[in-house]
Amino acid sequence: MNAEQARTDSLKSRWTLAQLADWLNVLLPSTWQDQGDLAIAQLVTDSRTVKAGDVYIAIEGPRFDGHHFIAQAIKQGAVACIISNRAFSEQAVPCLVVADTTRALGRLGQAHRRAAKLDCLVAVTGSNGKTTVKELLAALFATKGATLATQGNLNNQFGVPRTLLSINDDHRYAVIEMGANHQGEIDCLTRLAEPDIAVITLAAPAHLEGFGSLDGIIAAKGEIMHGIKPDGVGIINTDSPGFNQWQEKLNRSHSKTMSFGQSAQADVQIRNVIADQQGVHFELYYQQVWRKVTSPLLGAHNAYNLAAGAAVAQALGWDWEDIAPVFAQFTGTDGRLQTYQLGALTLIDDSYNANPSSMAAGLDSLHALASPDNKPMLACLGTMAELGGTAVEAHFQIGQQAARLGVNQLWAQGSHANDYIAGFKSIKNEQALSKNADHAAMIAQLFTLYKTGEPWVVLIKGSRSAAMDQLRPGLTQRIAHAHLP
Repeated sequence: MNAEQARTDSLKSRWTLAQLADWLNVLLPSTWQDQGDLAIAQLVTDSRTVKAGDVYIAIEGPRFDGHHFIAQAIKQGAVACIISNRAFSEQAVPCLVVADTTRALGRLGQAHRRAAKLDCLVAVTGSNGKTTVKELLAALFATKGATLATQGNLNNQFGVPRTLLSINDDHRYAVIEMGANHQGEIDCLTRLAEPDIAVITLAAPAHLEGFGSLDGIIAAKGEIMHGIKPDGVGIINTDSPGFNQWQEKLNRSHSKTMSFGQSAQADVQIRNVIADQQGVHFELYYQQVWRKVTSPLLGAHNAYNLAAGAAVAQALGWDWEDIAPVFAQFTGTDGRLQTYQLGALTLIDDSYNANPSSMAAGLDSLHALASPDNKPMLACLGTMAELGGTAVEAHFQIGQQAARLGVNQLWAQGSHANDYIAGFKSIKNEQALSKNADHAAMIAQLFTLYKTGEPWVVLIKGSRSAAMDQLRPGLTQRIAHAHLP
C-alpha cells in the first residue's frame, strides 16, 4: 500500500462521498450512485494543494473562480468536486452541485463539528488580544487533552470551516478564533462553530471602514453570542466599551455570563497591575481567592488576556493549580510583543497587526522595557489599515503618544507615515529625529544602530498590510552575513 492510499484509508471512518452529499442536502449524480462509499481524505479549496483522495471545493470569489482549476485538481488526485456552476459538472469524477460553494464549505464544517466528540469548543473574538487568548487557551487545554486551535489567520469565512473540518477523534478541545471586517461575519462563523464558551476580549477602533464606528464594532463582536449552545457561557470584559450591551444580549438569550476586568463587578477581577522588563505582575481574583500572577508576557494589557483565560478555566471548574503553571510559562506568539536580543539591541516584535489601541499598548510596552535603565527608545511604525476617515488623526495621536513617552526616534512607513511624524514633532521639537523610511532603509538603519553597540530598545509594529514582520528577520539575516571586525 502506498503512502497516498494509506492516507485515504486511514480516514474512511470520517467521511464518505454519500455523507458529504447528505450534509449538503444534495443527491449524488445518477451516473455516480455507486460511489457513495468513496472514502474522502480531505476537503480542499486550493487546487495547488490537492492530493490523492481529496475533494476539491471550487470557491467562486470576486477576483478568481475556482471552477477554472477543476481539471488541475483532478489531475492531482481529487476523487470528487463540489461546484456551483453546472457548466463544469461533467468531469471524470463525481461533482456535487450546490448553490454556493462558500456556504457549502461552512455547512460541512458545521456538520463535522456537530459530529465531533469534543469536551469543549471555545470561540474567541475581539479588537485586540484574540490571538494571544486563543494561544493561551490552547496551552491550557493541552494540559488536559488533545487540542485543536486556529492556525495563523484562518479566522474568516474560509478559515473557520477549514479549522472545524480538522477536528479528529482524538481532539477533546478546540479553540476557534473569529475575526471580521464587516457586520454579520461573526454571526455566521459562530453559528457554524456552535461554541460551548464564547469570549470577547475587547472592542476598540479597528476595521472602521467596514464597521463605520465603535458602536458598529461593539455590535459585530457581540454577534459571537448568537451561536452559543443553550447551556453555554459568554465571557466578556467589564472594562471594554460594549460591556453593558453584551451583558444584555446574554441575558436575553439566557446564556450564562462570566466577566473579567478591573471593575469590582468582574467575576475574575484583576488589580495592582505592574508591567516591567520581566513581564506583567498582578493580582487575580480566581474562585473567590486573590492569587498573585507573574507572567513573562510584556505589557500591562496582557493582564486582561490572562484574566480572560482564567475566566474560561473558572467556567469549566478548573483548580488554580491547573492553570498557574501555564500562566507562569506562557510567552505568547510570534509577532506579538516578542522580545529578541541582538547584541546590545533589544527588539520588541509586535508586527503581526495593529490598530490604535494595540499600537498604544505597544508603545507603553516599549516604555516599560526601556525606562528602568533609561535606555534610548526607537519606534519603527507601519501604517494602520482600515481606519477610514479617522486615519489621519489616529496616526497623528500615536505619534504624539510616542513623543510623550519619551521615544527618542520614530521611523514610519506607509501611506500615513507623515501623520505619525507630524504628531511626533508636534510634541518634540522640530529637530526630533523622525523619518519616513521603507523596509530596506529601516533594516539598514537598524543594522547601523546594532553596530554602535548602544542599548537601544526598538518597537516594530504595524498593520499586517504594512509587512513590518520583514524587519526582524531582515535584520537578523543582515547581522548573520555581516563580516564585523
